[in-house]
Amino acid sequence: MRDSPSTLWLLGILTGLLVLSGLRFGILSGRSAAATAGQERLETLSPAEPVVTIVPVVQREVVADTGAVTVPRLPPLPTLTDTIGPDDSIYLSLKGLGVSDAQILALGEALKLVFDAERAARPGDTYSLQLAADGRVARFEYTPIAEPERLVIVFRDGDQLLARETFLPLEYRQIALEVTIEDNLSNALGVADDGEVLTDLLADGIFRSAIDFHKDPRTGDRLGVVCQALYMNGAFLRYDRILLARYSGQVVSGLAIHYETPGASGYFDERGVSLERMFLLNPLAFRRISSNFSRKRFHPILKRNVPHLGTDYAANRGTDVWATARGRVSAAGRNGGYGKMVEIEHANGYSTRYAHLSRISVRTGQRIEKKHVIGRVGSTGRATGPHLHYELLKNGRHINPASANRGSRGRPLKKPHLRDFARQRDELRSILDSAGRRGSMVAVGDPPGR
Repeated sequence: MRDSPSTLWLLGILTGLLVLSGLRFGILSGRSAAATAGQERLETLSPAEPVVTIVPVVQREVVADTGAVTVPRLPPLPTLTDTIGPDDSIYLSLKGLGVSDAQILALGEALKLVFDAERAARPGDTYSLQLAADGRVARFEYTPIAEPERLVIVFRDGDQLLARETFLPLEYRQIALEVTIEDNLSNALGVADDGEVLTDLLADGIFRSAIDFHKDPRTGDRLGVVCQALYMNGAFLRYDRILLARYSGQVVSGLAIHYETPGASGYFDERGVSLERMFLLNPLAFRRISSNFSRKRFHPILKRNVPHLGTDYAANRGTDVWATARGRVSAAGRNGGYGKMVEIEHANGYSTRYAHLSRISVRTGQRIEKKHVIGRVGSTGRATGPHLHYELLKNGRHINPASANRGSRGRPLKKPHLRDFARQRDELRSILDSAGRRGSMVAVGDPPGR
């Protein structure tokens, strides 16, 4: 039976109404879902992410696309990195990256609250930097090479820069090793973690006034060490403190025990006498002695025999030069063939001179302590290449620097401390003797007090 035209017309109207209702419900539902998605996106943004404001969609009579609204995301800020080089500074490094003086000043003001960049910055320090589109510093992270567990952070909070520092967790270990000298100390300590640093700690630190490791060692000499070391994430980081060092040689022997008394600490021999003497044996870490003290030496520039009243140390340009004894700076500046030179007056009529420097780090009249950095190696004045010319004088007369400390004796511990010192000495020697029977380098337990 066929439907009448009036019936078909009524069914068409009803069907159209249903379709229009479904379409309208779908549009509104789509808009509601997009708004909800946008709101959830805002709630999950972290503080470090750019916040994008979503403008609500205004309802219109026309039918719109019902797809989800895509929130635009700002691109991340580019990160710049650099390493502080020799004769460099944070300021020069930042200028090289195009940072404005105003932003460097603002960064420095924030940084100085947690880190003394002028004094503490060293070649090898690394940093990362983020700049906003307008050139302002957004974030700065600095890691000192001497303390890789220390992270110095400067970040932007509105119109101001704030600074903080974070220290990563470290593990302390006590280790012992004993080695035999074949050719030199540095090669013998190659079995140890960072053997070059350990060499410097022994030669330029503990035995700096007692043993000259450039000329005293002989094949077959023995060296033993008990020390504390720091590890980060299971990897060796650096040496914290040497507790005992024992050198048994054919030319010279010595025992050094670290011992602390109220208000003081230092290294003492087996009888409790301090290893410190008035002078350091050498004024820098050097490769070799290129010319010794001589009353008659052929001069490589003047081409004739002239007195060479000091010691020449061959070293890389920029190597730190330190005072060999405490005293007062009596001269600091250029001095003819000496080039840039520093002279220091010491007690008992002694004085020292440091010549051909590339940079002077002290001023006339300044009082300084032993091993204070007074400048850096260079080749100013009458010099054929980078080296340090070092002189030692007594009452104005030149003497051989190799004779420094000859016949001198350190201060002994006071009697109330001797019993405790002897106990600590014997314990550490026992640890070293036991470790020497087990291998060249072994862990020997937790450091005391850890």
